[in-house]
Amino acid sequence: MDEFSLSTGPIPEPSPKATLPRSAWSSQLAQLRILLRAKQSLDQQEIEFFSPESKA
Repeated sequence: MDEFSLSTGPIPEPSPKATLPRSAWSSQLAQLRILLRAKQSLDQQEIEFFSPESKA
């Protein structure tokens, strides 16, 4: 009985995963900081608008 093998050569080793460049991380952090500041500003405006002192 003949042995049948699906392998036609050596199995290639997986290539190392590429890491993200630092510039992508810093720009993402900058975007999150801007979004956080915008949300804080909108929250503060909402608090001032609905506060009982502003309606007096």
